[in-house]
Amino acid sequence: MLSEKQIQVLKWPYQGKRALICDGAVRSGKTSVMSLSFLLWAMGAFQGQNFALCGKTVGSAQRNIIRPLLATAYLRQHFNLSYSRAEHILTVSRGGRSNRFYVFGGRDESSYTLIQGATLAGVLLDEAALMPRSFVEQALARCSVEGAKLWFNCNPDVPEHWFRKEWLLKLEEKNASHLHFTMD
Repeated sequence: MLSEKQIQVLKWPYQGKRALICDGAVRSGKTSVMSLSFLLWAMGAFQGQNFALCGKTVGSAQRNIIRPLLATAYLRQHFNLSYSRAEHILTVSRGGRSNRFYVFGGRDESSYTLIQGATLAGVLLDEAALMPRSFVEQALARCSVEGAKLWFNCNPDVPEHWFRKEWLLKLEEKNASHLHFTMD
């Protein structure tokens, strides 16, 4: 059964904001519902586009995003999902619609070069506050397709953290929604 906050995440893409930030309790279902909502939104809104699924490392993105998506019965029943571990690409199709979801790791300051040059219709950043600012900003800059959306889950650990100052404290300016998850 989904929590009220998880239902809000599923509805969020259709409410007009450009960015969604979810933070809060560990094991509260943020990443799983964001991943599901991101994929469903992308498949409903786009055809033949590229998206990014980003973690601190490619391994953490595979563990936290890809594996749960591939294990979701609803997705397996309604979509064709194929993940290439060698290329780090999840291809999702249904009927005549197909999109590619590239997996990136934002481990250090040089990681921004991995995503540089991509054209994206959306990005999901898992644990964005743990990634270097240069990587996050490069990922956001790559979202140049009309209608692109930005999805973040994070827990900035100090009041002076750049993500808190540049995003959480500027929600209106960034056209962003913020949902705080608790174990309740």
